[in-house]
Amino acid sequence: MKEKLLIALTQSLKGYLTESNATRLIQKTLRTLEQQLRASYLYIALQNKKTSYLDITHAHGVSRNALHDFHKRIGSNTIGRIFFKDSFNIITRSSNLDDYEEMRIEQDYAMCLAAHIGWEGRTYGFLACYFDQEIEVDIATRNFFLAMAGACSAALEKEELLHMISELRQFDVETGIYSHQYFIRRLEKEIHDTQFEPHDLALVILDMDNFKSIINLYGEEAAHDVYKSAAEVLKKHIRGCDVLGAHGIDEFILYMPDTDARKAEQIIGDFNTALAKIKFTDNSITTSFSCGITQLRESEESIEELIHRAQVALYNARKTADQTISIEL
Repeated sequence: MKEKLLIALTQSLKGYLTESNATRLIQKTLRTLEQQLRASYLYIALQNKKTSYLDITHAHGVSRNALHDFHKRIGSNTIGRIFFKDSFNIITRSSNLDDYEEMRIEQDYAMCLAAHIGWEGRTYGFLACYFDQEIEVDIATRNFFLAMAGACSAALEKEELLHMISELRQFDVETGIYSHQYFIRRLEKEIHDTQFEPHDLALVILDMDNFKSIINLYGEEAAHDVYKSAAEVLKKHIRGCDVLGAHGIDEFILYMPDTDARKAEQIIGDFNTALAKIKFTDNSITTSFSCGITQLRESEESIEELIHRAQVALYNARKTADQTISIEL
């Protein structure tokens, strides 16, 4: 039995070196546990960051009703011990009734093995494995179960890390606003959505008027500081539904749902008015933005044409004077 579990564990862990998808890895792990321990059903419950309740996130052999109905808090019984005291628990019919009932999700069971799921010294949930008949839990079985729970923890930790990296890639390092690539993906989706739910959509490109002259007078770092500070001012003048992105080293690009070009012109005008009253850096630098504005045409689907019109409008604004707003419909 010991050698059989060791082989199963080794085969499962191989997948963690080659498979990047946490859900597939965990499902394979749950199936391995079911086969090797002859379990009836298994699941992983993780704490929801928004509600603090525990929800089942991965399961094998659990009915849809049970998945839907599972919604538990961290109490003082078995779940509480898993989180704060014992990383491994065995619950049987002869256990404390409150412990037994807390772990019952659909029907009576003979035995449940539960182990914590967590990383970096913190518990985020638990792995539970149920049996219709009690089994002998020797050292080999206990260690096998804990190792598989540890493998699930590693998969979830890796998934969280990759998610964090993906989130960071969404933002421009200089300003903290959306990166140009991520902005374009968002704009493409917004344009696609208008085909099903038609609504106004304004696109704005803003160019910092004196970026190069600030570099010449005060250096590149000062110019970037002003650019970053201007981004913060612009954020205060747009709504939560508006999406702001980086566009080159001295430009912003902005789309505004449910907004036409004239309304966008008013908002950008207010932004420039507010900006003119602010002095940035120790050198008391002022700045302004020239702006090109367009709006999505009826039934238009081309993001390239939309951006091109905004760039044409910006070109016309630059030809006129600083702080000029031009519209190209």
